[in-house]
Amino acid sequence: MTDSYLLHNGTKVYTDSDERPPLASFLLAYFASVKGSRRVLELCSGSGAVTFWNLDRDFSGSAVLVDLRNGQLELAARTASENGFNVRTVLCDAASFRDPERFDVVICNPPFFNEQDKSADPGRNAVRHENGLDPDALFSSAAVNIKHRGHLYICHLPDRLPDIFESLRRNGFEPKTVRFCRHSAERLPFLVLIDSIYKGGKKLTVMPDLCVFGSDGKYTEELMDICEEDYA
Repeated sequence: MTDSYLLHNGTKVYTDSDERPPLASFLLAYFASVKGSRRVLELCSGSGAVTFWNLDRDFSGSAVLVDLRNGQLELAARTASENGFNVRTVLCDAASFRDPERFDVVICNPPFFNEQDKSADPGRNAVRHENGLDPDALFSSAAVNIKHRGHLYICHLPDRLPDIFESLRRNGFEPKTVRFCRHSAERLPFLVLIDSIYKGGKKLTVMPDLCVFGSDGKYTEELMDICEEDYA
């Protein structure tokens, strides 16, 4: 069943009521904060939560959304059409996508879990498990689609960070900025946000952690600025 939610500046985004965008997508959108009229590629886009979050704010350029699920892309196309956004959807495996024109920015909230951690639920497995789209396959695709010194923004599990860094470098990306996300200051990070530059120099900045809840048990002001959307 189709559902929708409203973003900060009133953009109505269509989604599947059985597959609402995860918190990780909004945290990634905020971390990337694409501005201006650049050209953006979102791999494993689903219904386009990351791209539409940025288009609702300061991004005025064009975007291509790539996903293997036609239903999700149809929802993204509806959102783009009704809001007048310059967005094209492509039904394709992220690992094999190629575009004749390179992108300024590539963004991806990829499947987090590898083959050893497969779920017994086929639907959950299709969305959350790599199924052949391991980091090397993903970053190789990003490398052939991105401009020199373009930015690749991803989120992933903190315990896979060593493998992610190795794979990024094998494919020509240099990690430049990371930010860990915690549910609260007392808990271990549940997500890491990574900004890498294609053919960038070797210097890494670690930002202060982003906390979902404050010491009072309420959402932090930063989290509310990211995720204040109201579900219609």
